[in-house]
Amino acid sequence: MSGVSQHSVSQHGASQHSASQRDVVFTPFMLRVRAALDGESPPVPVPVRASEPRRLARAADEWFRLRCRSEQVVAEANAMLRGRTGTLDLADEAGTGRLAFTVRWGDRSACLSLGLSPGQAGRQGWVRMERSYLPAGEPEEPAGPAALEDLMVELLQPFHPTP
Repeated sequence: MSGVSQHSVSQHGASQHSASQRDVVFTPFMLRVRAALDGESPPVPVPVRASEPRRLARAADEWFRLRCRSEQVVAEANAMLRGRTGTLDLADEAGTGRLAFTVRWGDRSACLSLGLSPGQAGRQGWVRMERSYLPAGEPEEPAGPAALEDLMVELLQPFHPTP
């Protein structure tokens, strides 16, 4: 059965996917999305850090890196979602006076924005992440571009509060 995923049951009754030739074209993140859709992936908290003001150029650079990485992560996730469920939507905010983008899946969304403090000497900025399915708390941002993979998987799974 070349190119078809083999599915077997272990002696303990647990389902196991064995790699197929087709699986080698998938990134580890794509396989993680598939596992999340199959209910085989436990929720993993998104690594975050406090969102703090910094030089505007540094804040804008970080926001831009997150926006660029989001394109790739959403495309990889959507490759696994097509034909199984609705896809993730990535939309830039326009006409609001701020730089922001939102990733949405159904009624769940995460917005990453660049905030500005133009009145301060040396202009300050910060990156902020807001998730529609979590109560507002202290301002936070992803701990880096790699955290976006965890964010996309979190959007795809029902929210389970951590104790």
